Amino acid sequence: MPKREEAKPAKKEGSADTHPQEFVPHAVPADGSNSSKKTTRRRFVKAILTVAALATLGGYVLSRYIAGPSLARQLLMVDDSSFYGTAAGRKVNVGDLATFPPNSHWVITYPSSGDSKADAQVTDTFRKFELIRLPVELGGDKPAASSFVAFSKICVHLECSPNYNPTQNVNPTENGYESGPGYTTHQNFECPCHGTTYRIPDGLAVDGPASRQPPPTNAVPMLTVSADDQGYLRVEPPIWDVYHNGKLGYGRYVSA
Repeated sequence: MPKREEAKPAKKEGSADTHPQEFVPHAVPADGSNSSKKTTRRRFVKAILTVAALATLGGYVLSRYIAGPSLARQLLMVDDSSFYGTAAGRKVNVGDLATFPPNSHWVITYPSSGDSKADAQVTDTFRKFELIRLPVELGGDKPAASSFVAFSKICVHLECSPNYNPTQNVNPTENGYESGPGYTTHQNFECPCHGTTYRIPDGLAVDGPASRQPPPTNAVPMLTVSADDQGYLRVEPPIWDVYHNGKLGYGRYVSA
């Protein structure tokens, strides 16, 4: 008599299957690499390159702001203000002693917009420089760039705005001559706030609070000027550190 097959008990609804599920292995590349790790590395490298590109662009934009609209030598022009008479808005030629006589001074804007009227409206003193044609005794009558200096209008003491004082009582034919009691030769770059006095032509503080500050905070920053083939003054691209043109509002080293 054949053996009767026992009926299996019905599986309760919601109960867990006691049989293990079939294991399906994940496919692994032949070289053992992990594609997700590769993707992560690619994203990391892409992010680094993007940051580097933005940093390069930012440095380029900053350099253009500091050095001016053009990194080349920039033509120097006097701010177009009626205060400067016939020199207002003019390009400065080293041979023009009538318009730009020795022992005289004007304000220029750097970087320049190329429009002297617009430059005259700039109120940012950190872009203003005092252009001084030296007295005759310092070679200011020579038709050369060495007859000029351009000092920052920011005092290294507390950032007031110095001015050139051309007063002299020695040469009646030179600009700034004043005779009579109380008039003495001055010819210094002076801050009206606390009395710091910078000598020309090197800009070292020789009196007042800035003269008691340690180097390089005891000399006013300045531009480097040169003359082109036609005798017009140009500003060389500055290097704004204490060993070259200085740090505006801070100072620069002056050779002994």
